[in-house]
Amino acid sequence: MKSPSRLAVLWVVILFGVCTVLGAGCIKKEKDKESTRKKPDASARAISAGTTALKASQDDCVGPIVRSGKPKQLTLNDVKYTKSGYLLTQTSSDPDEEIVVGIVSDTKENTEENRKNLDLILDFFEKEKVDLIIHLGDVASLLPMPEEIDVPEKDKDGIPLTEADKERFKRRVTNKARREAMARSLENIVEMISILADSDLPVFVIIGNRECKTTFNSAMATLAEDYPNVFNLNAIRRVDLDDLDIISMPGYHDPEYVHCSWDKCLYYESDTLSIIKLAREANDPVLLVSHGPPRQKDRNGIDVVSEGANVGNPWLTSAIEKAGIAFGAFGNIQEAGGKATSLDGTSIISQDKFVNSFFLNPGPADSMIWSMNDGTESQGMAAVIHFVGSKAKYKILRLGSEAKTAPVPEPETAPEKKEETP
Repeated sequence: MKSPSRLAVLWVVILFGVCTVLGAGCIKKEKDKESTRKKPDASARAISAGTTALKASQDDCVGPIVRSGKPKQLTLNDVKYTKSGYLLTQTSSDPDEEIVVGIVSDTKENTEENRKNLDLILDFFEKEKVDLIIHLGDVASLLPMPEEIDVPEKDKDGIPLTEADKERFKRRVTNKARREAMARSLENIVEMISILADSDLPVFVIIGNRECKTTFNSAMATLAEDYPNVFNLNAIRRVDLDDLDIISMPGYHDPEYVHCSWDKCLYYESDTLSIIKLAREANDPVLLVSHGPPRQKDRNGIDVVSEGANVGNPWLTSAIEKAGIAFGAFGNIQEAGGKATSLDGTSIISQDKFVNSFFLNPGPADSMIWSMNDGTESQGMAAVIHFVGSKAKYKILRLGSEAKTAPVPEPETAPEKKEETP
């Protein structure tokens, strides 16, 4: 066999080298692509780093802090506002540093007695010359779902139903009951808030733990068509008034106590971080509003249930501390209402006294008799907060019987089991 020439061998070596270089490049590119394809998401990176990614609520529950669409101009009682996404701004000013806020919570049911209570509360607000009204949620209850559904063994023609047929029957009955409950709940919310809206004052409403998320938002949209003075604090997260900034924390933190299991409005620890951002934007004293209170430490707290335990949300407490928020208004724990305290709950703040900070539970507006932690009975309550500069004072309205009962004996130790007023 004839041996290859030097030139031929040289070409083979050159071609092999080129192929090697190109091949390495191709291999590297393929590896880069594979690396890009398998890049872990934020949750996976957080887990690999030994941390846990924080869950966040849906935007239709806890409104995002974004400005969307064209800003809308509106005028209420000769006061001008601009609405832009999460922010409602008062654009006209007044010469003083004073504002009075009416606070209502837990109307619970659309009944004749509760509607009368709202009329009396409005009389109180008029006397106190309030500039706006805030409803802290649980406007009207969701109708109860059927606990048991009677499933027939046969259809109308006498043919035995299969297990799949029975499941389909139960599903249809349940879905129909849900639709009827949500439709009635929407009507009840609209009717109750309409009573407040007829005052022509700005009315701000936040969801409670009894309303379905979709139903509540639909009711707020329905109300806004007839009442431009009604605002949904699920979507509007900051109200920048001339003498006060209102910040909202919509939703509820504990799924166990959210009544609408199929359409919950829950907030999570990450959602409370928005409070800090919103507070940093504020240019006036801040009033934080949410349906449920922050976690406190004392039996005098606004988050103490009748069994003696503090059931507020610790995430909320932490956010308030980090944001340096001085004032708050919260509902839900009816029996702990009718007072304001320090943030930790160890000090009760007296009424009608201007102070630098307090956190208020106005008590339930519901006409049903509630035994309060202070030994009194409530048949309807509300409050006003009067701000002057950086200080504020509050006043509680009590309707119906105010007779004192024997003081509730204080147990030696708080019960370990968590109990909460539904």
